[in-house]
Amino acid sequence: PLYKRKAFVEGDWDIFEGQYFEEWDPTKHIISSFTLPEYWPRFRSIDPSGQNGITSCHWYAVNGLGDVFVYKEHYGKGLNAHEHASEIKKMSGDEEYQYTTIDSAADAKTGHEETMSDIYRTNGVDNLWPSGKQQPVARWDIVREYLKHSLVGKPRGLFVFKECQHMIRTLPALIHDPINSDDVDTTGEDHAEDD
Repeated sequence: PLYKRKAFVEGDWDIFEGQYFEEWDPTKHIISSFTLPEYWPRFRSIDPSGQNGITSCHWYAVNGLGDVFVYKEHYGKGLNAHEHASEIKKMSGDEEYQYTTIDSAADAKTGHEETMSDIYRTNGVDNLWPSGKQQPVARWDIVREYLKHSLVGKPRGLFVFKECQHMIRTLPALIHDPINSDDVDTTGEDHAEDD
């Protein structure tokens, strides 16, 4: 298995049996921040939650080779949806985004007049595209491919600015689902990866 090769041959003891993204290598995937060219397309992704849950938002930029750079994050709990949306808007400044994905559950009405998506739009976080959860395994495979490409220097890699500490902390800690080993165990802290 990859985790044994990385441990015994490469001396990487940060990997463990059951780790979902064995391809994660902090020496390759975590990078120092730099000023992103203005012409690189940007997008955001949001996994919203109520006041007691964790809301996660990440900002991405894509270079001409198709490499994806995670360059900013909002991650926390204890705020209501209006407060999270306001903070995300503030952190976004005057940047323009191709789109912002948001969990499709944010369009559900849960006894309130406004949906979570409505609240985000009201607070200036717009151009929202609902993300589907019907193919989680396929989505994880795409992340895995980007991680693999980063390791060998091919275009279409994934790189995370060192300031995005919650993604850096939680991505390598994800494990396989005990029933469906092709999926992530969603009982773990997967908010950063799910957005």
